[in-house]
Amino acid sequence: MLRLTHLSNKYQKRLIRPIYAQTQATPYATSLDEQALTGGEAGQTSFKNADGSRRLPQSGDESPLHTRTAAAYTLKNSLTPGLVMVRTVGESVAVSTGPENATEQPFGLLANFVGGELDDIGDEDTVGVWRGAYHAFFELLKPAWNDTGLAAALEESANKKGGEVNLYAAADGRLQYFSEAKNRQPVAKVIDRPSASRILIELLV
Repeated sequence: MLRLTHLSNKYQKRLIRPIYAQTQATPYATSLDEQALTGGEAGQTSFKNADGSRRLPQSGDESPLHTRTAAAYTLKNSLTPGLVMVRTVGESVAVSTGPENATEQPFGLLANFVGGELDDIGDEDTVGVWRGAYHAFFELLKPAWNDTGLAAALEESANKKGGEVNLYAAADGRLQYFSEAKNRQPVAKVIDRPSASRILIELLV
């Protein structure tokens, strides 16, 4: 549950909502990656500053994945539910570094707010990652995904009668449509876009 530090956040909605997931999806228990950052301060890790305070992934980070070309997406300085996560070592996870790194294997979608005003986990490092590759459906609320080009892609898909519109991990970790998917692994398929602020997806990982 949200650990509110500002009363103004009492009406904040969770950005990812399982629709058909009782038997189709699992909130997998993982830990935030704690590997040391290449070139970082002594004692600084992927998600912690040297003094132990929460650190969120920034552009230029070189560990544990490829060098990030963008900071992980945040809302009120919190990582948002719905970000694409990848496994690093063991049961640890990090925010995906995006489309330029086709070798990354998406593991699932972050279930919690992390850090900032909307933090779910406090001083803990355990987070949930939604996994469900067999007919698991979720509702996403804006800004959990990047909407760039999605409406046009869905319209074109409808005109083709049955074409699929897949979403991939973007550089900031959010789901996004790309017209040229290359060798990237799709993370989700768009089922419906009722409005610019809400989409229904089928999780593919």
